[in-house]
Amino acid sequence: MKRPTFNKEQIVSATDAAKYFGKYRKKAKEIPQFISDNNKIDSVLIDYGLYEKMYIRLMELEEYKWEQEIFRRVQDSKENPQNSRSLREVLGEKDFQEFLAMDADDINDEDLFDDA
Repeated sequence: MKRPTFNKEQIVSATDAAKYFGKYRKKAKEIPQFISDNNKIDSVLIDYGLYEKMYIRLMELEEYKWEQEIFRRVQDSKENPQNSRSLREVLGEKDFQEFLAMDADDINDEDLFDDA
Protein backbone atom coordinates (compact mmCIF):
# COMPACT_ATOMS: atom_id res chain seq x y z
CA MET A 1 0.00 0.00 0.00
CA LYS A 2 1.21 3.47 -0.82
CA ARG A 3 2.49 5.49 2.15
CA PRO A 4 1.57 9.16 2.58
CA THR A 5 3.94 11.64 1.01
CA PHE A 6 4.89 15.07 2.28
CA ASN A 7 7.55 17.67 1.79
CA LYS A 8 10.27 19.09 4.02
CA GLU A 9 8.23 22.19 4.85
CA GLN A 10 5.58 20.01 6.50
CA ILE A 11 8.00 18.47 9.00
CA VAL A 12 8.39 20.19 12.34
CA SER A 13 10.35 19.05 15.37
CA ALA A 14 8.40 18.21 18.51
CA THR A 15 10.26 21.02 20.28
CA ASP A 16 9.17 23.62 17.71
CA ALA A 17 5.65 22.23 17.63
CA ALA A 18 5.41 22.73 21.39
CA LYS A 19 6.92 26.22 21.28
CA TYR A 20 4.92 27.47 18.31
CA PHE A 21 1.80 25.33 18.51
CA GLY A 22 -0.53 28.11 17.30
CA LYS A 23 1.57 28.66 14.19
CA TYR A 24 1.57 24.98 13.24
CA ARG A 25 -2.10 24.56 14.13
CA LYS A 26 -2.92 27.29 11.59
CA LYS A 27 -0.67 25.67 9.00
CA ALA A 28 -2.39 22.32 9.61
CA LYS A 29 -5.69 23.84 8.49
CA GLU A 30 -4.18 24.08 5.01
CA ILE A 31 -1.87 21.06 4.91
CA PRO A 32 -0.99 18.34 7.45
CA GLN A 33 2.01 19.00 9.68
CA PHE A 34 4.25 16.06 10.53
CA ILE A 35 5.81 16.27 13.97
CA SER A 36 9.16 14.54 14.35
CA ASP A 37 10.82 13.28 17.48
CA ASN A 38 14.40 12.02 17.29
CA ASN A 39 14.30 12.42 13.50
CA LYS A 40 11.29 10.09 13.11
CA ILE A 41 7.73 11.13 12.29
CA ASP A 42 5.85 10.74 15.55
CA SER A 43 2.53 12.58 15.10
CA VAL A 44 0.45 14.35 12.50
CA LEU A 45 -1.40 17.59 13.10
CA ILE A 46 -4.40 17.94 10.77
CA ASP A 47 -7.48 20.08 10.40
CA TYR A 48 -10.53 18.69 12.20
CA GLY A 49 -12.59 18.75 8.99
CA LEU A 50 -10.07 16.47 7.31
CA TYR A 51 -9.96 14.21 10.37
CA GLU A 52 -13.76 13.97 10.38
CA LYS A 53 -13.84 13.04 6.68
CA MET A 54 -11.15 10.40 7.22
CA TYR A 55 -12.98 9.00 10.25
CA ILE A 56 -16.32 8.80 8.44
CA ARG A 57 -14.69 7.14 5.44
CA LEU A 58 -12.93 4.62 7.67
CA MET A 59 -16.21 3.75 9.40
CA GLU A 60 -17.91 3.33 6.00
CA LEU A 61 -15.12 1.05 4.81
CA GLU A 62 -15.22 -1.02 7.99
CA GLU A 63 -18.99 -1.42 7.65
CA TYR A 64 -18.60 -2.37 3.98
CA LYS A 65 -15.93 -4.93 4.90
CA TRP A 66 -18.22 -6.34 7.60
CA GLU A 67 -21.14 -6.58 5.14
CA GLN A 68 -18.93 -8.30 2.56
CA GLU A 69 -17.80 -10.84 5.18
CA ILE A 70 -21.43 -11.55 6.12
CA PHE A 71 -22.31 -11.98 2.45
CA ARG A 72 -19.35 -14.33 1.97
CA ARG A 73 -20.38 -16.41 4.98
CA VAL A 74 -24.00 -16.63 3.81
CA GLN A 75 -22.85 -17.76 0.36
CA ASP A 76 -20.49 -20.32 1.91
CA SER A 77 -23.30 -21.58 4.13
CA LYS A 78 -25.58 -22.02 1.11
CA GLU A 79 -22.90 -23.78 -0.92
CA ASN A 80 -21.56 -25.87 1.99
CA PRO A 81 -24.31 -26.39 4.57
CA GLN A 82 -22.09 -28.85 6.44
CA ASN A 83 -19.80 -25.90 7.30
CA SER A 84 -22.58 -23.83 8.89
CA ARG A 85 -22.04 -22.61 12.44
CA SER A 86 -24.35 -21.07 15.00
CA LEU A 87 -24.45 -17.33 15.49
CA ARG A 88 -23.02 -17.82 18.99
CA GLU A 89 -19.99 -19.61 17.50
CA VAL A 90 -19.50 -16.94 14.84
CA LEU A 91 -19.79 -13.96 17.19
CA GLY A 92 -18.16 -15.42 20.26
CA GLU A 93 -19.81 -15.38 23.67
CA LYS A 94 -19.24 -11.70 24.53
CA ASP A 95 -20.53 -10.34 21.20
CA PHE A 96 -23.38 -12.85 21.19
CA GLN A 97 -24.55 -11.61 24.60
CA GLU A 98 -24.36 -8.00 23.33
CA PHE A 99 -26.42 -9.07 20.32
CA LEU A 100 -29.05 -10.65 22.56
CA ALA A 101 -29.20 -7.50 24.69
CA MET A 102 -29.89 -5.26 21.70
CA ASP A 103 -33.32 -3.66 21.49
CA ALA A 104 -34.60 -3.95 17.91
CA ASP A 105 -36.75 -0.88 18.47
CA ASP A 106 -33.59 1.22 18.90
CA ILE A 107 -32.98 1.00 15.14
CA ASN A 108 -35.13 3.42 13.15
CA ASP A 109 -36.76 2.30 9.90
CA GLU A 110 -34.50 4.52 7.76
CA ASP A 111 -31.38 2.78 9.08
CA LEU A 112 -32.98 -0.64 8.99
CA PHE A 113 -34.14 -0.33 5.38
CA ASP A 114 -31.43 1.91 4.00
CA ASP A 115 -31.11 1.42 0.22
CA ALA A 116 -27.97 3.52 -0.12
